[in-house]
Amino acid sequence: MNNYIELSKKYPIFNYNKFNIAIKDDRLAVTFDFDNGEYFFKPSSYWLFNNVLNARKVNINEISPFVFNIGMIELISYWKATCSGLVNIYPAFINNYQSQWWRNLYYNGLGEFFYKNNIDVNIDEFIHFEIKNFDILPKQNLRYLQDKRVIVPIGGGKDSIVTLELLKKSNFEVIPLIINPNAATLRIIDIAQIPRAHIIEIHRTIDHTLLDMNSNGFLNGHTPFSAMLAFYSMLSAYLIGAKYIALSNEFSANESTVIDSNINHQYSKTISFESHFRYYTKMFLNDDIEYFSFIRPLHELQVAKLFSQYSEYFGAFRSCNVGSKDDKWCGNCPKCLFVALMLAPYINPNELENIFGRDIFSNMELKNTLDELLGLKMSKPFECIGTVDEVRAVVNQLITDEYYSHKPLFANLTPLPAPNIETLENSWNEFHFLPKEFEKILKNALNK
Repeated sequence: MNNYIELSKKYPIFNYNKFNIAIKDDRLAVTFDFDNGEYFFKPSSYWLFNNVLNARKVNINEISPFVFNIGMIELISYWKATCSGLVNIYPAFINNYQSQWWRNLYYNGLGEFFYKNNIDVNIDEFIHFEIKNFDILPKQNLRYLQDKRVIVPIGGGKDSIVTLELLKKSNFEVIPLIINPNAATLRIIDIAQIPRAHIIEIHRTIDHTLLDMNSNGFLNGHTPFSAMLAFYSMLSAYLIGAKYIALSNEFSANESTVIDSNINHQYSKTISFESHFRYYTKMFLNDDIEYFSFIRPLHELQVAKLFSQYSEYFGAFRSCNVGSKDDKWCGNCPKCLFVALMLAPYINPNELENIFGRDIFSNMELKNTLDELLGLKMSKPFECIGTVDEVRAVVNQLITDEYYSHKPLFANLTPLPAPNIETLENSWNEFHFLPKEFEKILKNALNK
């Protein structure tokens, strides 16, 4: 808390100075200009032109509102280093509703950041926006949208693979979107037999000044990546005329990370954020583009069951943040353990060991992590994982299984209160934003 107070006093003002849009031979490039009086940041991103996106589809004036809002979400990564109390907004006007909307997103999206840095701060006091420009960037509703074109962001994990495969088999034209392609995401595109020239490829660069600050004791921590992805997806949909953006955030993401609190590692994957984002974009960006999570009605367990049908991806997908740079599962983190638990009821033990390159349930270093996943500690791991009920349901089954009951990680465990696996497999959460045609596709897949 002291570091937060000292830094916010030393750097009381943060400036969002401008954004820039440039069309080059092979790309659409955007840059942003931020500073806190002493440190200056110029992060940038670009969209590669290809079969689905080309220069003829880009009107700089039309996309300015989208880019300005991308700047508002990019800003959070740089602002959090000092948590300046005042943010000056120079590129465009935002009204009181928008100011409060952004304050809510920053506050909830930084819940983990505040928690881990021991920052106790009030939502109405931690940040204020001062508008320095009264030019309103108008909402863009003129572009023709193709009703059968859907963008599917690909992150490398099983959830987006399920969305991709189910929609690919429908009568929709699926356009994968990848930010900073890596080996796993490109493998998935290749296995799905989608040409690389038929994807939206975005390259996003973090200003190295921030990385230097992080190593020199400035505040650092988790930011709402999925909110950033949402704004990049919205501009991408407008650029290519896609009516739909189908995310892969399941019902399980709604559960808080810290028990009995609103602190959620996955805030920007929740139905709450999805609802707020849909309203905001229809008010200020475009009425017609539909942003929703395709697997929102489902638990992680149900997604894992669907994924188990696509064995061609078993060796390709990756969800482990620790091993991501080396394109592997580390086998020793909460994400690895959680994914293994979700898949264990649906694929045979040999296949499971092949995925992770080890017998993960014999790793006693994960005992404390298992207790956290089971809800036996004050907090679940700060990872994108499912609910306590799901983990308990799986573990309750595995400890009675002839093979798994002998694994060291499950030794001396007794059943914990939870629904059984069949109950979770048959559940359907009605609070979602799936258009009817997408809902039908998902229900058909569940009922096979």
